[in-house]
Amino acid sequence: MKPLLLSTALASCLLAGCSMEPTYQRPAMPVPNNYPSSSATTPTAPDVSADMVDQDWRVFFKDPVLQQLIQIALDNNRDLRVAAANMAAARADYGAARVNLFPEIDLQGYAGRQRLPAMSQQPAAGLLGPIQNNRNTATTFNTYQVQAGMTSYELDFFGHQRAIAHESGKLAAASAADYQAARIALIGEVADAYLSLQADRTLLLLAEQTTTGQEQHAQVMQKAYRDGGASEFDMRRSQTQVDSGQVDVQSMEIRVAKDINAMAVLLGQPLPAGYDSPRPWQAPLLVDVPAGLPSSLLDRRPDVIAAEDRLRAANADIGRARAAFFPSIALTGVLGVLSGGLSNLFTAGSGAWTVGASGAMPLFDWGKNRNNLAASKARDTGAVAAYEGTVQEAFREVADALVTRDHIVPALKSQAELVDQSQHVYAISQERFKEGLDNYISTEDAQRSLYGAQQQLVSLELAQAVNQVNLYKALGGGWRQAPAANTAGLAKASSPRPLAATSR
Repeated sequence: MKPLLLSTALASCLLAGCSMEPTYQRPAMPVPNNYPSSSATTPTAPDVSADMVDQDWRVFFKDPVLQQLIQIALDNNRDLRVAAANMAAARADYGAARVNLFPEIDLQGYAGRQRLPAMSQQPAAGLLGPIQNNRNTATTFNTYQVQAGMTSYELDFFGHQRAIAHESGKLAAASAADYQAARIALIGEVADAYLSLQADRTLLLLAEQTTTGQEQHAQVMQKAYRDGGASEFDMRRSQTQVDSGQVDVQSMEIRVAKDINAMAVLLGQPLPAGYDSPRPWQAPLLVDVPAGLPSSLLDRRPDVIAAEDRLRAANADIGRARAAFFPSIALTGVLGVLSGGLSNLFTAGSGAWTVGASGAMPLFDWGKNRNNLAASKARDTGAVAAYEGTVQEAFREVADALVTRDHIVPALKSQAELVDQSQHVYAISQERFKEGLDNYISTEDAQRSLYGAQQQLVSLELAQAVNQVNLYKALGGGWRQAPAANTAGLAKASSPRPLAATSR
């Protein structure tokens, strides 16, 4: 009975094919179910997905100029093209691996002329050429052959080829996720560069306005010094403020120039016409992400998806390594025509065929297959750790962005109040200086405090906007589970779109 059951099981295995891959079990996410609780500044949204379709980045980035810049970058950025090429190559590799599951039919032709010395001839030889009765005479004959068939097709009884194809398919999926991650990262980089350029232009304008005021005040102090109404100390101190302001202006000019150069690299072309002139800083047109988000949204992050696809590929690789311990069986089948003369190649009686099977099984491999299996299992363990680490890092990025959002709002409110109070102090100090109630040092301190408060306000507004972009990226491009996008043709770059001038 046991031999019969064993034979039945073996026959079923051979007919249906076996898989040596371990059953895939997705690791549990090593993070809490929810992000750290938010403060009262960001109340929990009653329905995160209500009317919030974030499948398109344009829903999040409302600024029309920023939208056009992002689109230009998506069309022209070289790093994104590299990611698209890598994705296309991975898909082609998967296609090449998958065809091994099917027989390959080849058409072959052969024409040759051969001479055999007399010492090598046998009495029964010469079927394709003239028979030489004289054993001291060499034999020369022609051979013409046309055949079609499969030279060696492996019967994948133990899932060796299926495991290879499965692994290649998951690596191709991971490459597609890498492309999506690169795309989201590029969108975020363009947004950050745009915000930085706007903020630096605002700081440049602020430095120029402050320096202009300092120059006017220095001229008043120089006249007062000549008239004997001010000391040399106050006169020279006012000039030091002018020099310091001019240094600030030059520093901001450098930062703006670097911002423009960085934007050109991201766009893949120079900054378009219509955006060369500075625009005043304003609150960025970015949609805020609602609070009360579950950590399960990490499933949609492309880097998390790619890490799990590579984990699945490592699991399939174990099946390939296991299958190497079992026999491999290959079939050969060829059908064609064979003749000693070209004119007789396709005549009746010239048909020829060959059918064969071959098998091989490792006997003594000195531990090669065993070590290959151990290496595959080790890579799988590493892939698990990489997946868990990616999830933890993604959770940290979202949690950091949420914490920053909660605390930067009250900081902005306080900083705005500080700017307002500093403006009043500076205005009062100027009046008191004109009336002779305060000396120049008090006015100078008030102006310097106002200038610093204004700079800090712009920096905080920039930090708030950049944090919103970081939260968008950390959530994988949004906060709603969107259907899988059709990635066909992603490697194709369209022509750049013109950027129209936008009034603000």
